[in-house]
Amino acid sequence: IPVRPGTKLAALVVALRRPQGVTNLQLMLATGWQPHIVRGAISWMLRKKLGLNVVLAHKDTGERVYRVV
Repeated sequence: IPVRPGTKLAALVVALRRPQGVTNLQLMLATGWQPHIVRGAISWMLRKKLGLNVVLAHKDTGERVYRVV
């Protein structure tokens, strides 16, 4: 399933490909989605449908950081 350029899902993929990763708050601001929608899109669309390897790490502050590896 290709991701159409210019969509919110495409913005999600671009943000997740950054080497330092991206927080849930940053993804919410980039898409305008609620936190549970962002997590659902990562889990369902990106991982299961597109097959991307999205990993979750934690900063020293406890904040979650997602990125594609």
